[in-house]
Amino acid sequence: MARLVTEVMSPVVLIVAVIMIVAVHSAGAGRGLALGLVAVLFAGGIPYTLVLIGVRRGQITDHHITRREQRPPIMVFALASVLVGLVVLDWLDAPRDLFALLASLVVGNVLALPITSFWKISIHAAAAAATVTSLAILVSPWSLILVPLVVLTGWARVEIRDHTPGQVVVGASVGAVVAAGVLLLAA
Repeated sequence: MARLVTEVMSPVVLIVAVIMIVAVHSAGAGRGLALGLVAVLFAGGIPYTLVLIGVRRGQITDHHITRREQRPPIMVFALASVLVGLVVLDWLDAPRDLFALLASLVVGNVLALPITSFWKISIHAAAAAATVTSLAILVSPWSLILVPLVVLTGWARVEIRDHTPGQVVVGASVGAVVAAGVLLLAA
């Protein structure tokens, strides 16, 4: 069960889901879908493709980047990709909410990078907490009913021994605080 939760609640899955929901909510079905796909390409597609290539070549142990020392180069690449995505979204005159959501990914990545360089915080928990927080701020406060998914994600990461409870709590805290801070400032 914990492995299934880890896959379903993986950062790339959550990034795709939250981007598409926010894009359609803020720009309508047609334009939102198109802008969402652009944002997903830069925030999820390109970085995750690099991870899969690294796994295939044996440079990265697994698609969850379990080994802490393998994370920084991927995170820097993901940061660059999202920054390019922000430029493209600005050029496409994307809605403020979608732009702010990707900006929160940048800030979260910038803060998680130095932490994960010396301590392996849970990026899964950070992504889950940021997703729920982002949906609550940008779509509906009723999205807070999804908070148990953050707890479930944290449990799964501890259960399969990829993280300690402290690493999960810090990851979730960073995700929620960064998302709330950036999105409320952008409002």
